[in-house]
Amino acid sequence: MTPNDEIKRQFEGAGFEVIGRFPESEPSVTKAFNRVMNVSAQPIERIPRNEPDIAEKVNTAWAAHARNAGVLADDGSFLAAGSLEYGWLQLRLTSASNIYSLRQPDGDLLFIARSLSGHRVCAVSREESEYWILEEQFLPDGY
Repeated sequence: MTPNDEIKRQFEGAGFEVIGRFPESEPSVTKAFNRVMNVSAQPIERIPRNEPDIAEKVNTAWAAHARNAGVLADDGSFLAAGSLEYGWLQLRLTSASNIYSLRQPDGDLLFIARSLSGHRVCAVSREESEYWILEEQFLPDGY
């Protein structure tokens, strides 16, 4: 299995509909990553890792923020970072989607999603004892 197949399989295993690889466009995964993982980035929501029903809370919070921020298209589609090298993959949110299932065995989680237009990003990351929901806006000339 190639790394590309593995990336697609991960997202399918997390309940997303995989539409396909998205052509390289701005902002790149690297630019989005640098913006949301910046030391000055401030979360719009913090969820303690020891919360009961943590998976449901992370999934619900991310989906609500992504929808409100315009990251999700009307049909639930958006772009997700496959990796810095792979680039963007177009996915569709389903009733089975589970971002929390993408976390690493040590609890680390980084999920970066971008609107199809490239103007909005909504991410989930683990920061010490919390999961953070982060949003960023990219202006057309300010990628």
